[in-house]
Amino acid sequence: MEFTEEYEDVLQNLEYPIMNYYRQNPVLEDWDVKRALEATIEHYRAEFANRAPKTKNLSLLEQQLSRQLITICEWRLGRISLDDVMAMTEMFTYQFKEDDFIKTSEELQKCLKRIIKSVERWNRTGGRQGYLNYTAQFFPAPQ
Repeated sequence: MEFTEEYEDVLQNLEYPIMNYYRQNPVLEDWDVKRALEATIEHYRAEFANRAPKTKNLSLLEQQLSRQLITICEWRLGRISLDDVMAMTEMFTYQFKEDDFIKTSEELQKCLKRIIKSVERWNRTGGRQGYLNYTAQFFPAPQ
């Protein structure tokens, strides 16, 4: 099975706060998303190595987005409840398989890296907000 298909639920869970944040902050650019994703990966690498995360000098937008991504990761790691996530991110789950819900930190990092690849690809094609504009079509605005 292809990676995207196998982790579709996780990828959607991680992209939802990105799209939600973009709708609330239309100045957000792909570069901001990439840096927030990289900071989130660094958070879990540092946790695994039992050290503090390396400083990334993130903008306020990047910091806030990274915090939302970490919240989703913590939920997928089984560390916080869905109620806590929804209270913090106004997130609605699109789909997940109950029997395969909990993921490892390594799996989540792979998913974050996959999204970074998507950001890079669509940014090359569509410019500063290429990824954001492309991905937004799959996440309709709440009514």
